[in-house]
Amino acid sequence: MILFPQVIISGITLGSLYALVGIGFVIIYKATGVLNFAQGEMMMLGAIFALLFHFDFGMGYILAVLLAIILAGILGILLEVIIYRPLFNAPETTVILATVAVAQIMRATVRIFRGQEVSQFPPLFPLTPFTLAGVTVTPLGLGIIATSLLLVVSLAAFFSKTWLGKGMKATSENRMAASIVGIHVPLNFALIWGLSSALAAVAGILLAPLIIITPDMGSIGIKGFIGAILGGFKSIPGAVFGGIILGVIENLGGVYLDSSMKDVIAFIILLIVLAIRPDGLFGRGEWRRA
Repeated sequence: MILFPQVIISGITLGSLYALVGIGFVIIYKATGVLNFAQGEMMMLGAIFALLFHFDFGMGYILAVLLAIILAGILGILLEVIIYRPLFNAPETTVILATVAVAQIMRATVRIFRGQEVSQFPPLFPLTPFTLAGVTVTPLGLGIIATSLLLVVSLAAFFSKTWLGKGMKATSENRMAASIVGIHVPLNFALIWGLSSALAAVAGILLAPLIIITPDMGSIGIKGFIGAILGGFKSIPGAVFGGIILGVIENLGGVYLDSSMKDVIAFIILLIVLAIRPDGLFGRGEWRRA
């Protein structure tokens, strides 16, 4: 019986990382109508940047992490301005292929300079397990959950309370109306891409101590995309809950069925949910490019 809550907590930990990546997918799509399939690679670059600053440049841990997140955000802005903005009026498939191409370029570039296997990054929280209410947990797992929830709450406050956040939210809801009332839509597009990339970098840094950092670790980011679809792709709360649900389902399938089946189980659940609710568990309305 004790195993079950441990599996659930572990699934929530994993799902929290999916949620951070999923939010990035959602805010970009809501604002620009673009499915950014380089989001997972931004997660990978966040871990790579932190590793570079901390080990290669000898920076303190916190400074290295903060600079990695900032650099990822700046890179996201540059990608929007230099690559995606010129494709603004291009067919949707063209833009999607551009994001896939950017993802491949990022992977190849890291392989050239760092090789296939890099290393692990020190955890932000301790890994020493302890017992809480009869369940064995680690500070890292609880820290990942707490950090993810804090970021989600902070994002909600940012979008609802700050002038910049309200402008970004207005742009994502109706870009034409936002432009009419004086909001600089191109600037908000760039900031949204930067914010999305920074969130992916946070997920990558939190994930890095749990796995070996490689150029291919960005493939985990696709789980954030799946979680966002499961929850409702146009809903930020949906992306959060969808990511967590996906992480829990994967863990339950891996422990109680077979570890090789966990991805299959997750996709089966996704297909069932979409067959019943095409817009996801918390989604409303039809998908469309604004």
